[in-house]
This record gives sequence, C-alpha cells and structure tokens, in this order.
Amino acid sequence: MLTACAAWGQSSDALSFEVDSVKQATPDPAQPRRRPTVGTDRVEFRNVTLWYCLSFAYGMKSYQMFGPDWLREARYEIVAKGPAGTRREDLPKMMQALLAQRFKIQTHQETRDIPAAVLTVGKEGPRLKEAAPETVDGQGGAQVGMSASERGGERLEIKGGTMSTLANTLTGLLGRPVVDKTGLTGRYDFILEFSRTETAGSNATGGYNEPPPLPPPPPGAEPGLSIYTSIQQLGLRLVGQKLPLNVLVIDRADKVPIEN
Repeated sequence: MLTACAAWGQSSDALSFEVDSVKQATPDPAQPRRRPTVGTDRVEFRNVTLWYCLSFAYGMKSYQMFGPDWLREARYEIVAKGPAGTRREDLPKMMQALLAQRFKIQTHQETRDIPAAVLTVGKEGPRLKEAAPETVDGQGGAQVGMSASERGGERLEIKGGTMSTLANTLTGLLGRPVVDKTGLTGRYDFILEFSRTETAGSNATGGYNEPPPLPPPPPGAEPGLSIYTSIQQLGLRLVGQKLPLNVLVIDRADKVPIEN
C-alpha cells in the first residue's frame, strides 16, 4: 500500500511543470515570428493568446469555447518544462495547472447546442473524381492546399482525400463542426472555389492546431460563389443544424499573470 501511495504522489506531482516562465508579450515587428512548439516534455508558446493556451490545455476547438473577447486578443510568452519522465500527453494537464496558478483561470464544462453543418450527398448523387494512388502524400494522408482563385476568391484543392478530410477542412474554414453523413468511403480529388462570405472570422478560430483566419481579400476582388454552392457542384450538400456538444466555459481569467 505504501508503494502504491508513493507512486500516486509522484503521478500527481508530474501534472505540473517543474520550470515555467510566463509574461506578457511585447511583439517586435523587426524580429521574425516564432511558431509555438510542443516538445516531449516542454512547451514554448511565443506571442500566443490565452484562447490558444486554453484550446491546447483542454483539447477544445474554438467553436467549443466561450469566454470574454480579450482572451483572443492579449498575447503572452509561455515557456515551461516538465520534470524528468514527463510524457507529451501529460502537457495539456500541466498547462491547465499553470493557467490556474498564473492566470487564476476558472472553467466549467457543459453541453450546449452548437451551430453545425451536415455533409450529405445531393439528390442526383455525387460528382466526384476518384483519386489516383500517386496523389496521396506517401504516408496514407491527403494533400491539402489553399490559394487565391483567378477571381480573387479562395481555391481549396485536396488530393487523395476522404470525405472525413473534406469535412475536417470545411470545419476549419467555417469555424463550426461539419459532420460527414455521405456514407462515401473512397479517396477523391476535390477542387472548390468560393468567396469568403461564410468563412470563419478571427473570433471563430485561433485555437491550438487550428488554421489561422484567411487574410483579407485583395481590393476589387469578385465576391465569387458561396461555399455552399461550390459544394453542390460536387453533388454534395451542406445542411445547417444544431448539434449538442461538450463546451468549455471560461468563468474567470486574470489579464495580468502572476509574476515569475
């Protein structure tokens, strides 16, 4: 029993960082921007928002989080290292402890009906191009690229993607969950050209592992097709509905962290 208690105590201690530094960011335009990184036993988040940190700590997408707007605006430098034996999967729990200690973060989780979209097959059936084997990235995954269309809108190109790939990509673009209900199991090449009308704004993204919001369109750009109309050209449909999802509500957060 004593051995078990000792092991339990070590496990509990391991859920906090051994060394950490937290301070408000003072971005310098002359310095190159460093991407946030997550290692085996450490995190190095440069010029990040608390929204980003909360998304990492609790494994939530932006559409699953609710809190004051400043969480997406104020930026911080957070560098922290776990003790010996730390595993990468321990880091989110450690980040939860750090946020509670340094920012006095208080949260709760509940179920809410969230605006979503269901991806289905149209009445006339799918009009999809089967992917050639060589279009896959060599590791069983799809190739996904975004570029500007000739009309000044957006062009999404997916090579060797499943319907799950398309649904996940649309989730990032729309800032709301897209659920695949097509029943299609193959791999396809998709090309979608659309306007930014329904794409997610800055308040719908910004979490960990999420694509950044699209840059503003060039002056005089054509509005282009709705993304929903563009999907219909593939013989598919996006149908809006609300889905019950687990969400994170931020009840309290201090803008100024406790000093190092």
